[in-house]
Amino acid sequence: MRIIIGLFFCIVALQAVAQQQQPKYIEDKYSIYCALNLASATGSYYNILKDGGRGGLKGGVSVGGLLNPYGRKRASTVFYGAEIGIQGDGREDPSTSVSGDFRVTNTSYWLNGLVRYRPILWSSKINPYVDAFMGAKMIQTSLIEQVDEESSQTLDRWTKFTPNYGLGVGIGIKLFGSMKNNYLDIGIYYQQAEATKIVKPNSVVINSNFEFSSKQVLTTTNQFIIKIGITGFH
Repeated sequence: MRIIIGLFFCIVALQAVAQQQQPKYIEDKYSIYCALNLASATGSYYNILKDGGRGGLKGGVSVGGLLNPYGRKRASTVFYGAEIGIQGDGREDPSTSVSGDFRVTNTSYWLNGLVRYRPILWSSKINPYVDAFMGAKMIQTSLIEQVDEESSQTLDRWTKFTPNYGLGVGIGIKLFGSMKNNYLDIGIYYQQAEATKIVKPNSVVINSNFEFSSKQVLTTTNQFIIKIGITGFH
């Protein structure tokens, strides 16, 4: 969280530089963005993943839309909207003596309400922003059998829901040409989630009777996320 606070003050400095530009106010009605995510678990969640051999970085995608509360009547520093995201949390092999091609996949999904503050109301070359978000996060572990080269089936699935919330800061870099109304956004986020039971890494078992079981562990699923994406203003 201290990293987020430090970056916030960096953004304040960037805002001061950008304000030296000649302002041309833009009354955008809405914006749409898509970002690639790179996440790193923290705290007990990282230790659990590391012990199971899944402590590395995780990739994902997020998509969102934000609305100007005033429409095009006037410019606004604050936009409101929502974001959906998906993140691959790694895969592993189950413990089994049964013949077959099996795998365990771990995936996180979230649906969050989001507020974005962009202090600069004109088309600046550098456009900083701050995000605050909260919503629901789904953590899912699936046991899958690869039947043949073209088809697979899900044998079992463990799903948990938990609230999540957090903050993010970033900068937008204005693009040019036909993409002059778009920004390349680079941000860092801290996503915190309430404690819930997830499937412990490497604990899924298929016994000789073809019955499935797993061990669960209670943990928060907190993580830092770097997001790199494109935001388009309309």
